[in-house]
Amino acid sequence: MLKLNKANPTQTLAIYLDTTASIQELPALVLQYSQSYDLSNGNIEMEVDSIKGQYYIGTISGSQIPSPSGQYDINVYSGSFEDAIWSQVAIAWNAYNETWSSAGIYQPSGDLLRTIRAWVSGSNDSVFTNYVSPNELGTYTTYNG
Repeated sequence: MLKLNKANPTQTLAIYLDTTASIQELPALVLQYSQSYDLSNGNIEMEVDSIKGQYYIGTISGSQIPSPSGQYDINVYSGSFEDAIWSQVAIAWNAYNETWSSAGIYQPSGDLLRTIRAWVSGSNDSVFTNYVSPNELGTYTTYNG
């Protein structure tokens, strides 16, 4: 099971794949996620930095991890880069901070390589408040009523 934390700015993953593709054949993976509760879905791009045996190691951004905490199914595909199309980019011109010649996204391509369960945390988890006193000598009495 993958453990993903949305609160981390980046996260390094090592994904085991039953394939012998080289780094040139598989420069990126696309992790296609689907939440188990409401079936919301999307893609996470993971550029492969290195391969150790059958472990494909890469870094993903915390901003790509879905927001609702919970359990997800992740389908792993090889990624193929598709150039951005000017009329289809949903970002305002003055807010787009990427060089247009390198703009685009990775899309799933080829056969499904693996399905993994994942737990996402760090986005809508409850916040706990800890009350700390300087002497720590207080006592509390509780009664079952």
